[in-house]
Amino acid sequence: MNAIRLHTDMPRNITLIPNEFLDHYMSGANGEFLKIYLYLLRWAGCAHDEITTSSIADFFNMTENDVKRALRFWEQEKLLRIAWDDAGNITDLCLRPVTAPYAQEKPVAEPVPQPEAVKVQPASPKPVKTTPKKERSTSDIPSYSMDDLQTFVEKDGGEQLFFIIQQYSGKPLNQDDMNTVLFFRKGLGMSLDLIEHLFEYCISNGHRKMNYIQAVAMSWAEAGIQTPADAKVYCASYNKVNSAVMNAFGIKGRYLSDDELSYIRRWQQEYKLSQELIVEACRRTILTAHSASFKYADSILERWHSNQVETMDDVLRLDTAFEQAKAKQAKESKTAKTTTGKKPASRFHNFNQRTYDYSDTELEFIKKLHSGNLK
Repeated sequence: MNAIRLHTDMPRNITLIPNEFLDHYMSGANGEFLKIYLYLLRWAGCAHDEITTSSIADFFNMTENDVKRALRFWEQEKLLRIAWDDAGNITDLCLRPVTAPYAQEKPVAEPVPQPEAVKVQPASPKPVKTTPKKERSTSDIPSYSMDDLQTFVEKDGGEQLFFIIQQYSGKPLNQDDMNTVLFFRKGLGMSLDLIEHLFEYCISNGHRKMNYIQAVAMSWAEAGIQTPADAKVYCASYNKVNSAVMNAFGIKGRYLSDDELSYIRRWQQEYKLSQELIVEACRRTILTAHSASFKYADSILERWHSNQVETMDDVLRLDTAFEQAKAKQAKESKTAKTTTGKKPASRFHNFNQRTYDYSDTELEFIKKLHSGNLK
C-alpha cells in the first residue's frame, strides 16, 4: 500500500489546536473522529514520517473503513483536503486552517439542549399526530402519541439517545424526528446502540436528511441487522460495492447520490447479485451507453435476475444462447432470400408499375414544341 503524503498550512514542529476548532467543530464530532483529527495534527509537522490508513487503523484498533469515514467527515467540514489515485487509494491529506469564516457559513443558531433539557411537552390534551411528509417512503411511519414519546424519553433511554443524535446532527430534534426515532425503536425493533450507530454512520457519510436515514434503517431491518457489529460488517460490504461501482463507472471527486445508492441497494438486496456481476453490468453499460447510466445497468441486472443468473458462468451461457439465436435467425433470413431469388417486395414496390417508352415520349414532346401546339 502506498504511503500517504500529509501536508499542513499550519506551523510545523508544534501541535496546535485552534480555538475556532474547539468552539465550533469539536461539539459536532464524535470521539473517534476527534481522535483521527488530533492524530493528523500531531504528525503533520513530521515530514519524514509516513502514514497510511492501515497504520492509523492499527494505532486506534479500528478498521480502515472507520478511518476513511472519519477523514471524509473532516473533509465535509472543510478542515481537510483529500487526494485520491486512480485505484481509489488516498495519496495526500492536507489540514486546512481553521478560521472564522466557518462561523459565518454555519452559524450556531441555538445551543444544543443538555440531557436534562430534552423533554416532550404536549401541545394539547389530545394525542398529536404527525402528517406524513411527501418524501416518506411507501411504508408509512405510524404517528405515536405524546404519551408514547414521554414513556420512551423517561423509561426507555430515549432522553440520552435524543441528546446523542442532536450532538451528531448539530441541531435540536423536532416532533417528526422524534417520532421517526421511536419508529426505529418500536416499529423496527432496533436497539438503542444500533440506532445511535445508524445516525453516526449516515451523518458521517454526509447524509443528514431523515428520509435517507429512515431508508437505511429499513434496509438494515430487512437484512436482519441487530447489533452495531452486524451493521459494521454489512456496511463494509456495501461500501466495497459502492467503491467498485464508482471505479467501474469512472466516478471520481463526488459521492453517489441517493438515487444512485438506491439502485445499488436494489441490486444487492432485491436482486441479490454479487459484486462481480454488478461490476460486469457497469462495464457493459459503459461500452454500450458510453455513460455512467445506473438505469441502463439496472436493465441488464434485472434481466440477469429474471434469468436466475448467479455467476459469471451463467452470464457466459446466457451470452452464448443469445449469439446462437441471433446466428440462427440470420441463417433463416439468408435461406429465405436465396429461395426467392430476390428481395421481398417492400411497401414502396408493392404496386402495379406502369411501363413507358421514354424515347417515344421525348420525341412526341419535341414535335409539339416545333409545331407550336405545346400546351
